[in-house]
Amino acid sequence: MSRRHGQSGQIAQVREAGGDVPSTSLRLSLAWMKKGRLFEPPALPAPVADTHAHLMSFWRVDPVSALARAAAAGVAQLTTIWDPLADARCAATAPAFHDVLEAWVAEARDLFERGVAEGAIDGGSAAPQLFDHIRYLAGVHPYGAPRYDDAVHARVAEALDDPLCAGVGEIGLDYHFDADDDIEAAPHDVQISAFARQLELACARNLPVELHLRHEDADEGRASHADAYRVLEEVGVPEAGCVLHCFGEDAATALRFTDLGCHIAFGGAATFSRNGEVREAFAACPLDRILFETDCPYMAPEPIRGLECEPAMICQTAAVLAADRAERTGERVEDILTAAWVNAQGLLG
Repeated sequence: MSRRHGQSGQIAQVREAGGDVPSTSLRLSLAWMKKGRLFEPPALPAPVADTHAHLMSFWRVDPVSALARAAAAGVAQLTTIWDPLADARCAATAPAFHDVLEAWVAEARDLFERGVAEGAIDGGSAAPQLFDHIRYLAGVHPYGAPRYDDAVHARVAEALDDPLCAGVGEIGLDYHFDADDDIEAAPHDVQISAFARQLELACARNLPVELHLRHEDADEGRASHADAYRVLEEVGVPEAGCVLHCFGEDAATALRFTDLGCHIAFGGAATFSRNGEVREAFAACPLDRILFETDCPYMAPEPIRGLECEPAMICQTAAVLAADRAERTGERVEDILTAAWVNAQGLLG
């Protein structure tokens, strides 16, 4: 990985939006600026997968440049999300999203190859194979549960026939009032119905599923997780796998779900100083159940928290969490990272 200190890739995209098109090397720069300081992601001793990203949701970052930077950083596999309701403005059907994603990947591959030719990428740390391992999950987020009808269900089912679609997600239960966007939680029974119906689809197709589970911080009973556990027991855990995405709970909750056969994915929020309980959960999970994700563009890891997150930042999250677990368990960092990689390949290819 290049050790050159250039301007951040995000700054490059801001300039591009303003009409000042950056050079190839600037678009591929693996340096992010926060409060006047530059940060570069660490090189990892094992491949890394971003198992949950939202390429359709960036605010300023260009998805093409973000994918090229991810490959430059060593990200070797990526799974993004398509929601037929939330993403309808840009891609209302799976075929439309397929075309968008294919175009992004082709442009990102071209940008990456130009970077290699111009010496802007360290080939020893990069992962050009990423461009052959970018897939997506299809599903309706709990926010869309009130609108989940037969027509929407048919669009999710249609996506599962797409070779680029790896499974169902993100689906689940969100009992939290989103004050930032003024979003009230839908009635719990409505959410549970939409969740169960999509879970049934994943079980029937034998495809992996990724779950979004959230409740109010003051909810000591963790209602979203309790209800999800009951639905998983009633409907079933897909043999192909089930992932609790963006895990933010304690070790006991994590182990309850791993005992059910689920994987647990940890993102940038697990690096926040206040989330020691989440790092304890990461250390407690069986090695064959851990995954890494960005959930980009949300929740960039420390020390660049607050920036628009992108897939290349998974390297920082993985490095921090693996080092923390190694201190707690005595395991080797490389073995932890390798386990997460193997798990991601087995689930999402």
